[in-house]
Amino acid sequence: MKKYTMKDYVEETYDIALENVEKYESLTDELYQYCMNKDINRIWFVASGSSYNALQGAYPFMKKLLPYEVKMVTPYTFTYYENHIGKEDVIIVITQSGLSTNAIQAIQKVNQLGLYSICLTGNVDSDVKLYAKKVIDYGVKEELVGYVTKGVSLLTLFLFLWTIRFVPDQKTNYLSKIKQAILYQKQVKEKTYAFIQEHYQDLSSMRISYCCGAGGSYGVALEGALKIGETIHIPSFAYEIEEYIHGPNLQLTPNYTVFIFDTNDEASSRISQIYEATKKVTNHTFMISNHKLYAQDKHVLYMDMEIDTEFLSFIYLPFVQLISYVISSDLQSVKQHPLLKEFKKIADAKTENFVNYDDDE
Repeated sequence: MKKYTMKDYVEETYDIALENVEKYESLTDELYQYCMNKDINRIWFVASGSSYNALQGAYPFMKKLLPYEVKMVTPYTFTYYENHIGKEDVIIVITQSGLSTNAIQAIQKVNQLGLYSICLTGNVDSDVKLYAKKVIDYGVKEELVGYVTKGVSLLTLFLFLWTIRFVPDQKTNYLSKIKQAILYQKQVKEKTYAFIQEHYQDLSSMRISYCCGAGGSYGVALEGALKIGETIHIPSFAYEIEEYIHGPNLQLTPNYTVFIFDTNDEASSRISQIYEATKKVTNHTFMISNHKLYAQDKHVLYMDMEIDTEFLSFIYLPFVQLISYVISSDLQSVKQHPLLKEFKKIADAKTENFVNYDDDE
């Protein structure tokens, strides 16, 4: 069997995304119809890791268009601390693998509360089917690498497509924007390969990294920090852009690497200031932006595009995914310390049915 890589799945994303747009009504219909048949006050999304980051990437769009309040919470917090659910609330637990123990615990908590448990997953035949009353496939197909890439993009896309079902008078307009976002994501992917080679010395010598965004770009900042930490195995942190300069920046030295994700909106002037300020401390400062001011800046992946800021995390995702893959592969840093096996014997995050296809053994 071919051993798939993160790169393989990044490359697959474009075609599957276009397929999912074409069948968006059938793809989203089960969840849409369930919501339409209920009087809803709030929708709770319960997710962790990359699923949470995908959710964060879609949140600005959902908040803008959905007729309900949207609440996001991690499974552990939901299970133990924050589960005061109203009668008119819907709870949707998300787990791509369907084998995450914290997601299963959250589903069990929903059941204990006497509520209807819904799970959004990339694997409807996984363990979650034993617990959730409704299991819905969000259209990722198969992804056999634990450091998920395709799944993040396609979960964000699913949430976009589900959301536009609630604004039928704007459906055509937003479908067009979503298709444009998919094309832009492909362009980011293609430009990132050259960007990595141009800055290979910087990127292959990272020791500590910050990923900073806000609004529509905050989801990709979260995912960037997670992926870099998971694969390159260096301390990697995500911050909202203004929070970054209220303490975290005080430890900056020329050895730090900082990735800034522009929001391409009214907040961009402040982001520009922070980018320029960060460059005064470290030459390892990079940004994605659509501002022509940075068209010739070699440390900026410049995207000549005009699109709503709510789509930016989705569009920018290949940048962090490919940096993580290329650098960790070349450095062979992705292999975990042997003592992690002892860690997982005590506190594993997956059920016993999880298969680690990243393990060489």
